[in-house]
Amino acid sequence: MNVRPRFKFQHAAGSYAAVFVIGLFAGLITRLTDLLPSDTIWGWGSIATLFGFWIVSATLLTYFSSSNRNAGLNVSLYLFSMSLSFYVLQYAFGLFSARFDNGGFKTNLFILYAALSAVCGLVCYVLYAWNNGKRYSSVLYALPAGGLAAETLGVGVYLANQKTFLFQFLFDLISLLLIGLWFGHKARHRAVYGVTLVLSAVLEYLFFYRPFL
Repeated sequence: MNVRPRFKFQHAAGSYAAVFVIGLFAGLITRLTDLLPSDTIWGWGSIATLFGFWIVSATLLTYFSSSNRNAGLNVSLYLFSMSLSFYVLQYAFGLFSARFDNGGFKTNLFILYAALSAVCGLVCYVLYAWNNGKRYSSVLYALPAGGLAAETLGVGVYLANQKTFLFQFLFDLISLLLIGLWFGHKARHRAVYGVTLVLSAVLEYLFFYRPFL
């Protein structure tokens, strides 16, 4: 069953401006988590360093876009403005607190993440094809859920061993359940969706999480 959302971002200046502001706000929130204690079981700073929050937000932006072009531009713009806000605030906080004094504005990292923003936009340009109802659309629906499953497993192992990142584990697990069930319901070929979810989760866990545990 594939029901289109009633609300959709549009290919218009006002809509892109709203996405840009959302990205700035996301960068602000993730930057402010550095003010919270990082050496507790909750591990608040993990939201900025791991992928779960970005997978969820980029997936939602793609789902509520009005076309593949709109999805690609929305995600690229969102991640770019998030990176801009994140690193500008890091520099600004460093002017007032030695805790954030890390040698000035991180130009190289900002350029890197700006480039990755464009790459992620291209990925979401492709993901938007999940709306066409063909067999491979079930594969596309499964990829975000597979990414969340991989991170949930990786963070779960890290939590068990290091006794931290509980917040990230709960966020990833709840997001996996919600998006996994939601997209599983929308996928027309449930078997294809399920197999793709498991395979992508295993591969992503082995390549992106297992080496760091």
